[in-house]
Amino acid sequence: MGSLDGKIAVVTGGGSGIGFAIAERFAREGAQVVIAGRRKERLAAAVEKLGHGARAVQTDVADEAQVQRLIDSVPRVDLLVTCAGGAVFGPVEQVPPQSWREMFEGRFFGQLSACHYAVPKMRPGSTIILCSGIAGHAALVNYSGGAGLCGEVNAMGRSLAVELAPKGIRVNVLSPGLTRDTAIDWGVPPEKVGDFLAGLTRQVPLKRPGTVHDMADAAFFLAA
Repeated sequence: MGSLDGKIAVVTGGGSGIGFAIAERFAREGAQVVIAGRRKERLAAAVEKLGHGARAVQTDVADEAQVQRLIDSVPRVDLLVTCAGGAVFGPVEQVPPQSWREMFEGRFFGQLSACHYAVPKMRPGSTIILCSGIAGHAALVNYSGGAGLCGEVNAMGRSLAVELAPKGIRVNVLSPGLTRDTAIDWGVPPEKVGDFLAGLTRQVPLKRPGTVHDMADAAFFLAA
């Protein structure tokens, strides 16, 4: 018997990285997992690894209609985890503003749209887990757009937590710091990535990056 037996979990960005680790943990604990992402091949490989009856719905979370289709594919939502979306790094005078708008379409409006369509299918005791990032609190160089995004998701989570509490729906926000095994494009030349990440690691009090499994543990705690 798993702690999440009988639960239906929808995980966006579930084909890789933090989203996959969370989906894997939920499936192992008995949840019926539905993962979403843009890449069909990646989703297929993820479903095969997950087992436990997991399935995938190809979804671009920047497209509201596709988010609606994803939520329509399940009879109810007990656990909603929204991890999908990319990051844009670079000096403020060099990054095209359109790149930030595209990032917000997926990582802000994508999460908000998922909540919009999922809440009517959520019963008391259900859980929403949004995803922001440490940039909402820490000042990171070359990530001004991402900092604004993370701050907005944090604020959205606080507001939704109060709004949905009378319905018995819990809302929390995961805020990952430097995390291994993700597909983030750091915006630096490939030959400099090693030194770049080493520099970031030196700023972490534990002197090591987090792992996707750290995030999965946190999500499981919030779900259970």
